[in-house]
Amino acid sequence: MDDCTVLGGASLPSAACADAKKRRVTYFYEPTIGDYYYGQGHPMKPHRIRMAHNLIVHYALHRRMEINRPFPAGAGDIRRFHSDDYVGFLSSVSPELCGSPLDHSQSRHLKRFNVGDDCPVFPGLFSFCQASAGGSIGAAAKLNRRDADIAINWAGGLHHAKKSEASGFCYVNDIVLGILELLKVHRVYDCNFNFYLWFDFDIGC
Repeated sequence: MDDCTVLGGASLPSAACADAKKRRVTYFYEPTIGDYYYGQGHPMKPHRIRMAHNLIVHYALHRRMEINRPFPAGAGDIRRFHSDDYVGFLSSVSPELCGSPLDHSQSRHLKRFNVGDDCPVFPGLFSFCQASAGGSIGAAAKLNRRDADIAINWAGGLHHAKKSEASGFCYVNDIVLGILELLKVHRVYDCNFNFYLWFDFDIGC
């Protein structure tokens, strides 16, 4: 526990912090997120998000945060960054459809949208994407309304997803959607560009 953490209240205050103000922390967690399963042997395991939540509760860290269940991001929310045809594919694809040897159009779509080994089709795929994106959009909205100083979504950070295809275990880029939400209120103008600094702490090779 660092010097900027205290024992009580839904905040992280400290006299050691630069301004000595309490930090209001909001934490988004979807209880069903650990039920999603990428498949046997796949390194992406949403169950770890549930494990992290259990640790948070076990160490009573939830008492220092406001916990929210995210609203699922709608298709319209996701289309703020992703293409219409890609979102339509994600919302309709299923393992059953992919298992049909006669569905050649589905095979073409899988290849077109880069859905396969790294980014498999699994039961509830779009619901998983909605939960992940909904948490990040909700976190950004909390910051926009100044209801929190720090917003956390452990189910987010799926930053490899591209506008019209999946990539690196990621289907919907919740980071971009969160930034677009922030830009509704917080705009920085410099040479006609609006920008945010985004740190990527992904531990990969």
